Amino acid sequence: MIAYSINGHIEVKSSHHASNMKHLNWDDLRLLSLIAQEGTLRGAARKAGLSPATLSRRLDALEEAVGQKLVERFQGGCIPTAFGTDVFALADQMGEIALEVERTRDRQNAHAASGVVRINTDEWLSYFLTTRFAPFHEAYPNVEVEIVTSHRPYSLARREADLAIRPYRPEQLDLVTRHLGTLSFGLYCTRDVATRHAAAFANQEWASVPFVGFDEPRSEFQSDRWLRALPGGPVPWMRCSYGLGILDGVAHGAGLGVLATFLASDQHDLVAAIPHIPELDQDIWLSMHSGLRTSARVKAVVDFMGQVFSQYRETGR
Repeated sequence: MIAYSINGHIEVKSSHHASNMKHLNWDDLRLLSLIAQEGTLRGAARKAGLSPATLSRRLDALEEAVGQKLVERFQGGCIPTAFGTDVFALADQMGEIALEVERTRDRQNAHAASGVVRINTDEWLSYFLTTRFAPFHEAYPNVEVEIVTSHRPYSLARREADLAIRPYRPEQLDLVTRHLGTLSFGLYCTRDVATRHAAAFANQEWASVPFVGFDEPRSEFQSDRWLRALPGGPVPWMRCSYGLGILDGVAHGAGLGVLATFLASDQHDLVAAIPHIPELDQDIWLSMHSGLRTSARVKAVVDFMGQVFSQYRETGR
């Protein structure tokens, strides 16, 4: 039998283990819910921002605490036991209650959060955020947001920025990380360019098509390496030192260019020569110093960015 205890934990009473009654922390049960949702330890670990080994140890400790196996582990994934299914169901109920409590608290505290939050990221993601952050000000009018754009990562340990959003997961131990989603890229041009070079597109004769790309100091960026590997090894006739310059050139008819798909979706005159280039996919990670976890202003920004990236995963926009 499983019951809620008055101190906010879950109290597990098994008919076989009544003498070993334990009080379980909600955070451990939250991990169980992730395992049930993802179906694999690796998937749940990625979503929780943990390593698979750490999540496995947490699950071992939890099963030892309750005195029963919660999950049957197989090479291809995880299946909850009958007892684990009961625990998952209650954990989900508690999760919904916890989310509703958080929403109520956030509504009450929206005007209390105040101060400046500095976000360090690269060009593509700066554009992604600046074009989607307007509703944040409505919800948190006293929080100011600074988006600091640079290819060089700012030091979170030295508090050069409060948050970082980068296409890799930082390894520093004093950082809290969160996987936000995956950025995808395609090859785009205007409708006019596509019409004029339709035959070359159809035959993939890329050497005869105009391209826009990065300049020489940035020629080793992954997108430019991919572009030069196309049949015919096209060399961009227009070269830019920054990503949004490529967008400007492509959008105004200068030729084909590699763009983040969310950028292209905002430009109504662009068409895709190659809609998705899987080898250019980038996992996007948010990171912050562990000392900022309790900051109301930082939490407000982190939660909002989580919603924005969730919408992007669902709609591609």
